[in-house]
Amino acid sequence: MKSIFHAQLTLVGVLLSGCLFKPVTVSTRHFALAPIPTSEPRPVAQTGSEHLSVGIGFVKMPSYLLRNSMAVRNGANEIEYLDDALWSERLDESFQRDLTANLADLLPSDSIYLTDWGHDQVMVAVYVSVQQFDVDISGRGTLIAQWRITAPGSDVPLKSGRSRLERTGASPRGKPDVIAETLSELVTQFSRDLVQSIREARRS
Repeated sequence: MKSIFHAQLTLVGVLLSGCLFKPVTVSTRHFALAPIPTSEPRPVAQTGSEHLSVGIGFVKMPSYLLRNSMAVRNGANEIEYLDDALWSERLDESFQRDLTANLADLLPSDSIYLTDWGHDQVMVAVYVSVQQFDVDISGRGTLIAQWRITAPGSDVPLKSGRSRLERTGASPRGKPDVIAETLSELVTQFSRDLVQSIREARRS
């Protein structure tokens, strides 16, 4: 009888330890930046408007943005990473791809080139260096970037500047999709501003 009792206790202990020490599985979600929605009206190209071919160079970003995990700014000097919310590709590559898609929609052009292009393929080249691109715990998104527009094969800017854009959305606490939405809206706003600068640079 004692042996049966001990066997039962051992079985209960094994079951309990299995329940207590079973690893908790966390569902990981993956996100990407989104271009201008297809439902949004596009600018109508004017008759005789000049066709523009544009090259988009590598987008530079600080290393804190190049981790797989989404970053949330928790104060001026603190960055928090969400282990269960990951980018589906490197954020600098996603930014470049998103910017390219937006410019293809906003400019009278079907010739937008990524990174590598021939000398006679583009009329202007665009280079972007991002200093800040994140959302804080209250939901405020910030994009700070230096940019320059050059003629192909030249390092002398036709036009350059520094953009600081902000967008307020919902708090990302428990809702990482808000981060992707707010950052996508910032890239859209940046793209619209850049289009005007590209047109001015081309005219000059």
